Parts: sequence; C-alpha cells; structure tokens
Amino acid sequence: MLTSRRIALALSAALLVFVALCSTALATPITVQLRVEGSTSTLYEGPLSSAAIENPPGLATAESNGSHACDVKDNGSNGGFGTAATTPTSTLDTAAAASGLAFDATWSTEFNDFDVTRVGGDISNSAGNGEYWGYAVNYTNANVGGCQFQLAPGSEVLWAYNYFGLTHLLSISGPAGASVGTPFTVHVSDGQTGELIAGAAIGEMVAGGATAAIPGSATTDANGNATLVLTHTGSVRLKATKADSVRSNGLLVCVHNGNDGTCGTSIPGGSAPSTTAPSTVSNTSGAAVADVAKVAGIQGGRIYPHRRAPRVLSGTVKVPAGGTLRQVRISLLRRSGGRCFRFDGRREAFVRGKCGAVSFFSVGGSESFSYLLPAALPPGRYVYDIEAINSAGQATKLVAGVSHVVFRVR
Repeated sequence: MLTSRRIALALSAALLVFVALCSTALATPITVQLRVEGSTSTLYEGPLSSAAIENPPGLATAESNGSHACDVKDNGSNGGFGTAATTPTSTLDTAAAASGLAFDATWSTEFNDFDVTRVGGDISNSAGNGEYWGYAVNYTNANVGGCQFQLAPGSEVLWAYNYFGLTHLLSISGPAGASVGTPFTVHVSDGQTGELIAGAAIGEMVAGGATAAIPGSATTDANGNATLVLTHTGSVRLKATKADSVRSNGLLVCVHNGNDGTCGTSIPGGSAPSTTAPSTVSNTSGAAVADVAKVAGIQGGRIYPHRRAPRVLSGTVKVPAGGTLRQVRISLLRRSGGRCFRFDGRREAFVRGKCGAVSFFSVGGSESFSYLLPAALPPGRYVYDIEAINSAGQATKLVAGVSHVVFRVR
C-alpha cells in the first residue's frame, strides 16, 4: 500500500509531466500573415512565425508603465480567456521590432489590454485628427482588444492607421503570372463584405512600401475589375488604393516575356523552366483557388463568452467570370465533454455524431448568405465550414481561417 508521502510524490511527478506537456503544446509555433498599412505606405506585409514572438514575462512600451501580458490568457476585463496564445498585438510588436519601426502602446487597467498608439511615423489622434490604429483578422472586425484574440495558423492579420475612419478593407485578386504587353484583369472588392469596389486605382508597390502608379493603368469599373498591361519582366506586387479605404493586400504577379522559361513557362524545344524565377506564385490574401467560400462574422480562434455566443452563421462565395453556383453548404460541429455533435439543418438542432465527421447541409444558392441558429451556442469547441458547389458538382476546398474556422464558447 502506498504511503501518503509516496502518493504525494507520485502526484507531484505527474503534475510536472502534465505541465511539461502543456508547455510543449503551447510552444508549437504557428505562422500567420501580417500586414501593416500606414497612412501613406505599407509598413509590413508577409508571413510571421509565432516562434519569433517573445512575450515572457510581457510586452513593454514607452507609454505602458511597465511590462504586461499580451497572451489572451491574462487579458480582458474578465481576467483572461483560455490558454496562452499568439495575438494580433504581440505579432505587431514583433514585426515592428524586426523592421526597425517605432512602436508604442498605452496600457488600460480597465480593459486589461494595450491600445496601440504608434507604428512607424503614424501616431493615433496626432494633433486631434481623430485617426487611430485598429485591426482585423481575416478581414473581419474584432470586437476585443488586440491581446484578447487567439490567432489560428494561417490567420490574416491587418493593422491599419485611421482604421475606424475608412469605409472599406480592400482586397485584390488576379492571376499569378502575366506576359509583357498582354492585358490581364484584376478584381477588387471589400474583403469584409464582398462588395465590388469601383474607382480603386491599381499601382505597383515599390521600395519603402509606397504604391506607384502604373502608366496607362485604369481604375476599377462598377464590377470591381481593372485591365492592366505591364511593360517589364520580373515579380511585381500590385496594390489597390482608394481615398476612403484601407489599401489592399499585395498581389504578386510574375511577369514573363512569352515562353521565356521564367514564371513556370517552358522554352520552345522542351527546355526546362528557369529556376531563377519562382515556378509558382500565390497572392498574399491566402486564397488557394479563385473560387473560394469565406466565413463572415465568426472569428477563428476566438473564445466567446456564452452570453455573446454566435447566433448567425454567414459567409460569401466568389464566383469567377463564366462560373456557375449550384448551392452553398455549411457544417457546424461541436465537441464538449469528450462527446461530439453535428448541427442538423432539417431538425435545426444538434445531434450526436462521430467525432471528426463533417456533415454539410444546404443554405441555398446565393453568393451571400446568413443562417440564424435557433439559440445561442452552448459551451464547447466548434468547427464551422463552408463549401460552394458548381454546376459540375465540384466543391471548393476548405481553407483554414477562410472557409474553415475553429472557435470556442465558454
């Protein structure tokens, strides 16, 4: 029989193992896409690994009156959420330090969070101009401070100056490659609402993050489209700008001269493509395909209090020119207490299901939809998926953080 001392030692050892395992799990790095849009230029745009983010014991700035946690777990007016995680503010701080950008934020004891006041030369409400820094994740407005949002792998984080004074969050899409002198089309919309944006100018991002006009380029028409002709080879990063909007993500286009062996083209005669240019180029919006379903409203990685749990499942679908949309289907899975449930669209209720098994139901054939749940979601871990089906029966792929989001209700 174990003595009390042996039991205590055994429990202590088990606890140490548990803590070690948890620490290892929390240390698993994730990669997010970060974009920082200043008043006159793009200050940062690119991937950032959480392994580069250092926040023990906390984040400290000139105006923060010491070091404070920015890890979700210890932030928020209710004392914190869940476990420690990478956040929009800690990511911004790391990118600013790595880029040599000035960064400052004040600390709010009321909200237990930071308020970003400066990135680069842009200072919130400088000279009483009413312009402040704000952020979005996956083009969705956040309703919590930047230390209270849990980022998921692949999250697209946007920080922008005068965020609350601008109307649209521009998103640009188009081909990954183009031939010199050959017209091609790019498309601009509001990344949050899907609204087509007319009157946006398309420019090329140059050194320092500024956007330079492309000679002869047109602004977008009523359908959000603009036709461009590029006159030099190499990689070009295109940006959409409009006076009332946050400038767009950068669309990377590899420009080749016919079949010159660059940008994945083949030289006549069977020569292999040159390895001096990328064989594949993807735009920084993170969409893997042109036809993509996109979750709206619900924030991936977010931990919702029960009283604020989502009631509406919504999203949008982009259909390319000449494409057809047969139907949009969604799936909502819940896991709680080791048991799994799926939302049944016919019964309008959760029913027991096999863990990990996705179960879709139709919400119609519109490019924009909203589905009202019968009640606020109960506590648990949720997976919300959207897929669009075309006339040939083909379904869009699930893209983490875009058409596939994971969140919790506590």
